[in-house]
Amino acid sequence: MTTHFGTAVQAAIARNAASYDDLPYVSHPFPQTHPSRLGAVARIFKLAAPDLSRARVLELGCAAGGNLIPLAARHPDAYFLGVDLSQRQIDEGQQRVAALGLSNINLRRQSLTDLRSKDGGFDYIICHGVYSWVPEQVRDAILRIARENLAPNGVAFISYNVQPGWRLRQTLRDALGLHVGAQGSLRERVARAREMLSFLEQNTPAETTWGAIFRAEAANLRMADDSYIGHEFLEDCNEPCSFSEFMASAGARGLAYLGEAGLSTMMPENMNPAAAPLLRALAGDNQVSLEQHMDIFTGRTFRQTLLIHKEREGKCVRTVTPDALEGLHFLARPDFGLSREEDGKAFFADGSGAWFSTQDLDVRKAMEALVARLPESSSVEELVAAMELRGAPVDDAMRSRIADALMRMALVGLLTASTESLRIARALSAKPVACPMLRADAAAGVLHSANLRHEPIRLDIIAQVVTPLLDGSNDRDRLIAATIAAADAGRVTFQRAGQTVVEPADVAVCAAEHVDRVLGHLQSNACLVA
Repeated sequence: MTTHFGTAVQAAIARNAASYDDLPYVSHPFPQTHPSRLGAVARIFKLAAPDLSRARVLELGCAAGGNLIPLAARHPDAYFLGVDLSQRQIDEGQQRVAALGLSNINLRRQSLTDLRSKDGGFDYIICHGVYSWVPEQVRDAILRIARENLAPNGVAFISYNVQPGWRLRQTLRDALGLHVGAQGSLRERVARAREMLSFLEQNTPAETTWGAIFRAEAANLRMADDSYIGHEFLEDCNEPCSFSEFMASAGARGLAYLGEAGLSTMMPENMNPAAAPLLRALAGDNQVSLEQHMDIFTGRTFRQTLLIHKEREGKCVRTVTPDALEGLHFLARPDFGLSREEDGKAFFADGSGAWFSTQDLDVRKAMEALVARLPESSSVEELVAAMELRGAPVDDAMRSRIADALMRMALVGLLTASTESLRIARALSAKPVACPMLRADAAAGVLHSANLRHEPIRLDIIAQVVTPLLDGSNDRDRLIAATIAAADAGRVTFQRAGQTVVEPADVAVCAAEHVDRVLGHLQSNACLVA
């Protein structure tokens, strides 16, 4: 069944497809959309969540499948469907699916307006980076699809630009649009936009609000990918909405608010502890109202909202308690660790600025066990077992204090909850093993892949030589020999001081350096199997 819209809407949809064919996004994984994380948010609010191992997952606007393909590769008994308007991106994704030999994923070119419930129910629906960038009729289709296709216990993820905070960025979008105009390809228009960004950053009056906004935004975009500048600032359509407006539209389609993909963003205490009581008082006992007031106070520009069927709304328990963590697993950033000790307190932090402190020696030992397990996930049970192995018996009271600490760390953003356990190598072994998908991607020359934490990983030319060999049968010497052979065959070249390295002894030294670099990069970025 095809839905027929007016000529103007059909033309806008066609232009949108053409622009992504012209300048595709780099298609990579979005860890915040991982179904195990979405399910964990549901569990924290005392709702059932489908098991990902046998789930059905739909992604709207899947690009080349960079988000779905790693999920399909690691969950062979689940099913994944991705739809996108860009034929170029779908073709690229289908080629990668075929190269990986995956039979549990389908990528197809299709307008979202044509998607119907005949495709069956899905436990998780993901729509990242689409909602604000399509006409109103397509936005309504996204919410309709979520209502019609979401399984009874399912969770839908939808991201979008948010007012009033995005209104400041709208001034830059307007300025770039006026300068760049509508002529030329999107790539050509991005080049003109970069010229204007450089001019604005250097020449707008720094002492004015106008100049401060332009200078800050231009500086932020200096290293941005061309595709981001093109699709965020130069597309026909970019329609931010307030959170209240989004929820009114979702509610009209029979959907209700579960939360945000980032649990910590729902806590006003993380924003401003002094203002949090006032914000909660202004909102009353209403999470949607609280979220809207936080947007006003913070100037938030982007949301990643989770929706459920309205029939489940009354079962959602907003008070987060340690018992809700039962059976969940927690991920910390690789740089998480003990940051300082002060007045009898141990402070744990990461590079995000979030921190947690404790005077409880047992909780401190549990946090040290968590750090020792990185980059793997940790559950309450695993931390308790680690402590007991070190000769520290754990009683129910201690276990409760550990669970409470994990809960508090999740609420401030130091930990991310997941319904899945992750087993990742904590150290580099003599004969490392990379995950099968990464080995296959590297062998096929794929530049952008995913690590075991569903995070983007880039495979340069040396990584494309080394990674396919990481099957547990090759040690460092054999990896160096393979890299030297690749250099002899002309597949790779080494440079020093601007000169190509040609002497065999120097090539061998360079090969060893690069193998060590790649192995260290893969190990520190959660790519090696335990």
